[in-house]
Parts: sequence; C-alpha cells; structure tokens
Amino acid sequence: MPVYYSNSFFALLAVLVCMPGVCFAQTEVEQERSSLRGLDGMGFTVNVEQNTAFADTQLVKIDAVKQKAMQELEAANVNIFDDRKVQRSIRVPLLYMHINVLSTRTGIISFAITVNLYQPVKLVLNQDLETTASTWEDTIVGIATYDKIGVIEQAVVGMIQNFIDDYNKVNTN
Repeated sequence: MPVYYSNSFFALLAVLVCMPGVCFAQTEVEQERSSLRGLDGMGFTVNVEQNTAFADTQLVKIDAVKQKAMQELEAANVNIFDDRKVQRSIRVPLLYMHINVLSTRTGIISFAITVNLYQPVKLVLNQDLETTASTWEDTIVGIATYDKIGVIEQAVVGMIQNFIDDYNKVNTN
C-alpha cells in the first residue's frame, strides 16, 4: 500500500531543514545591531563613483546626498562628529556610504549603495592587534532612468533610516 504525505508534512520538513540557516542569519543581524550599542557618535562620509562616459553630467551630487543623509541622522538625534575629529584618530567610528552609479547610453542607470559602520576593534586571535573593521552593513542594488533619478536619493534615505532604526533599537533608554 503506497504511503501518501500531505502538503503540511513537506511544509514542516522544509521549515525544519531551513531553520538552522534562518537562525544563523538572525544571529548575524543581531550581532551587527548590537555593535551599535553605546556609540556616542560617529563620523559620516559619502563616496560616489560614476562611470566616466557621463562625467560632465554628474548624476549623483556628493554634497546633496551627504546633506540629505546628515539631515536624517540629525533629526534622529544621532551625533555626527566633524571631519577633523574623524581624521585625527582611528578610534572614532565612521559611517561610510559608497554609491556606485553606472549610466548607459540607453537611459538606464544601475546603482549600488553600501553603508558600513567602521569601528576600532581588537583582533583576539592576533595578540589584541588594534585595527578598524566593518561591524554593521546594509546594501541595495537598483535601476533607474534619467526621469526617475530621485529613486537613488530615496534609496539613500531608506538606507540611512535602516541604520537609524537599528541604532535606536539598541540605544533606546
């Protein structure tokens, strides 16, 4: 007599098989988020990389993007140190945003935005050597057209908001 399994059996089996991967990913997110605990401030910088074929028409303006992101951070009461303080010491955490924009002659613009928080760390396996490492990261990849270039700015604001949300989750009194 054949044995028939119900769909719920396969669903349960899928959950049990996939559960360790989900737990690991969840743990990694919590570790990244917890690295934001107790930060009294950080530096902030933006780097924009654009293909040279359209260098005369800069699609993303560094100053405008940085100003918009700074407004979001300041509105959320995240303390941003001035650039001189950050440049004087590697002991100052740094929120680093990298925007890569590739424009084609067909009017399609692909972009990738990565936000990293770099902090001073000690490498316990290397005699407590002090260095800097990324302890929090968020990335987005997207496409836009020239008439919808504002999508990139919206993505920047969204990523800064993701940082603010994680920061507030571990630093709320």
